[in-house]
Amino acid sequence: MINKSEILNKRKNLDPTLRLQLSDLIADKIIGMPEYKDSDTVLIYADYNNEVATDKLICRALLDSKSVYMPVSNPDYTLDFYRVYAIDELISGTYGIREPLRIEYLKLDKAKISSKCICITPGSVFDSDCNRMGYGKGFYDRFFAECDIKNRIGIAFELQIVPHITVNEHDIPLSAVVTEQNIYRRKQINTNNGE
Repeated sequence: MINKSEILNKRKNLDPTLRLQLSDLIADKIIGMPEYKDSDTVLIYADYNNEVATDKLICRALLDSKSVYMPVSNPDYTLDFYRVYAIDELISGTYGIREPLRIEYLKLDKAKISSKCICITPGSVFDSDCNRMGYGKGFYDRFFAECDIKNRIGIAFELQIVPHITVNEHDIPLSAVVTEQNIYRRKQINTNNGE
């Protein structure tokens, strides 16, 4: 059985300098991925509570002239994404997480998400088949169920990877998970019984 709190405790106890070094390695791997290179829109969160640091990725996406959108959590456990033009636009929001201003004309139109969109996704625990455990509220699973985003990429430290996560029908797998050591890709499953 997965002990999520033990894994989160290990992440919390990472030396701050090492956490930033590992985060830089992860950012460099993302920047080198075809999904990133081919994207025109990047959905990305602001790191919180010792997650993989995302500021480098946010700044790089802005420098690469990509449309960058960041999430705001709602009381009904849904997410809305708002466009940002600079990292210093972020304010302290729900749970103390940095988030963009809720300006309606900067809100992502979910109906217009293209195949060139990439979503950098947080989580507490991941497996090598790109399943994830979030933090228990289902924000991203709801968002992915509502929006057709092909490039769902989790970022984590290798210590957050476990052999297997048991999933339920509401859990939506990622297309890839990137750590400082590996890029895990979702295995394609043949669903037409070999026909």
